[in-house]
Amino acid sequence: MIEVRPEPPDGAAAQTLFAAYMDFARERVGRGFTPTEEIFGSPGVFTGPGSAWLVLYEDGVPVACGGLRPLPPDAGEIKRMFVAAPARGRGHARRLLAELEAIARAAGQERIRLLTTEVLAEARALYASAGYAVASRYQVDGRTDYWLEKSL
Repeated sequence: MIEVRPEPPDGAAAQTLFAAYMDFARERVGRGFTPTEEIFGSPGVFTGPGSAWLVLYEDGVPVACGGLRPLPPDAGEIKRMFVAAPARGRGHARRLLAELEAIARAAGQERIRLLTTEVLAEARALYASAGYAVASRYQVDGRTDYWLEKSL
């Protein structure tokens, strides 16, 4: 059974999934990778009007997460989208993305932005198939990062 729940962004499931996300990011980007507020946001950005923190459970086990924060005046930003390795390939990321987009629409956000990087090819493919386009790109530590955007 699949269930998506709004939860505290600093709750136990969120912390466990974020730790796994950091391990995955360091594996893909390199051991010297340092998470920053710009890239991941802090738990506090996922609370308040126009914000959300969601955890996806598969058979009672937290396997995916993602957050939405508002970008005034009319946008939202998705951060910390992650699916644990054993649960990949089952549509969980697409489900979370759709849920976060629906929350953004309901909050009156007209577009969604997100940041990703070239080494996350699977994420970039998901976002492209969901209608996200490159708004800008830049070089960081020898890799290309992308700001993607979609109108809602």
